[in-house]
Amino acid sequence: LQNLLSESVVRGNIYSSDGELLATTVTDDEGNESRYYPLGQEFCHIVGSVDKGLYGLESSYNFELLSSSISPFLKIANDFSGKKDPGDSIVTTLNAEIQHTVNQAMSSYDGAAIVMDSKTGDVLAMVSNPGYDPNDIAEDWEDIQSSESSVLLNRATQGLYTPGSIFKIITLYAYLEQGGSEEDYSYDCTGSVEVDGQTIRCNNSTAHGTVDLRDSFAYSCNCSFINLGKQISAGQMQKAAKKLLFGQKLPLNVESNQSRFSLKKEDTDFMKAQTMFGQGETLMSPMHAAMIVSAVANDGTAVKPKFVREIKNVDGKVVKTEESRNYKQLFQPEMAEKLKDYMRSVVEYGTAQRLNQYENLTVYGKTGSAEVDSERNFHSWFVGFAENEKTDDNYTIVVITEKMPQGTSPAPSVTIANQILKVLD
Repeated sequence: LQNLLSESVVRGNIYSSDGELLATTVTDDEGNESRYYPLGQEFCHIVGSVDKGLYGLESSYNFELLSSSISPFLKIANDFSGKKDPGDSIVTTLNAEIQHTVNQAMSSYDGAAIVMDSKTGDVLAMVSNPGYDPNDIAEDWEDIQSSESSVLLNRATQGLYTPGSIFKIITLYAYLEQGGSEEDYSYDCTGSVEVDGQTIRCNNSTAHGTVDLRDSFAYSCNCSFINLGKQISAGQMQKAAKKLLFGQKLPLNVESNQSRFSLKKEDTDFMKAQTMFGQGETLMSPMHAAMIVSAVANDGTAVKPKFVREIKNVDGKVVKTEESRNYKQLFQPEMAEKLKDYMRSVVEYGTAQRLNQYENLTVYGKTGSAEVDSERNFHSWFVGFAENEKTDDNYTIVVITEKMPQGTSPAPSVTIANQILKVLD
């Protein structure tokens, strides 16, 4: 059907929410049509491309772009004159200015970044690096296919990464959900702990001293979270992970992969200890992290991420509006409030203090360093949200940079989050 449609309809345009043209169809002197992407690589993964198979929104909104909502009289006139009908256009939720900032901030890193409206689910920016120029995909196809860096992969929705310490949000939730004490919790951190004859360290072997639950989270103390894990059964962790969408398909209309969580009763103490601070066998997509964080920001309710605002015909008349939809209540409101409070402490005095500096935004977050190989290279994560009390805006931000060399400081993900927040402030 869609091949038939393309014979009678000129594929419609794709726009950003602030009016930038992101994709259009151009016709040469011989009448040959080709797809043109004015901003090149900048939106390549989310807008997608058409030349070597359909990707991104070009794929998920293929039918809409090849539908024409012009008047029946014009259709008849076009039929008679042998002219194609103009296809409908999609107006995305993507903001070109924010996307540009995120793109520049991410330019020297492999990884992904997402900026999303926590309340509506509107995805304002989505960047995956490395990328490709969709205008040249046909010429570059051999290089793209033979490249080891998976340039076609949208790392924001399809990438699966060791979460490291951002997983402590889930461990903390599991501990609190089963009635773990906040007031009476105390742990003396010496910087490392022995489990099954193997040494596990806090980041940079930092000895955090005596920490309560809030300090353990703010300073991201691995040893304290291993201690916390002794009070949580494998079954309780599985239940928490399942409730928070691990092993489930996310409600996205672009290509995505399911996050993975595995912890069994019979697993070793070492495996259990590692799992508590996001190592072990856990894998997570950046978009999954964004959904959990936005639920904390949104009184416990995760919203369905949304990429398209409306569909318009060639005259600019709105044919269809895409509504925001709540997806699932991940936390009770009181639990969301508690987690929010802990995430605030990370920015107030913990590992993301650099993000405590904006005129209009109050920032909540969690950092993560996930070791990924024997050289101790690590993925650098920041997940969080920012409230603007004046405008009532609330932005979810997720950043991951891949395989940073051991000792890289400051954390690149926090530096990138800072650049994004400056634009949102």
